[in-house]
Amino acid sequence: MITTKYYQTWAEYLAAHPEISFKEEKVMAPVMQKYEDAFFDFIMYL
Repeated sequence: MITTKYYQTWAEYLAAHPEISFKEEKVMAPVMQKYEDAFFDFIMYL
């Protein structure tokens, strides 16, 4: 995996922000997954 300060996976973001509660995580995770998928698609179609 490429290391950059501009992009983090959801797992990395969650590890860096322990203040996120389980309830918030359940709401945020699908949204962040969509961003990860969109970013991956963008890179693949360059």
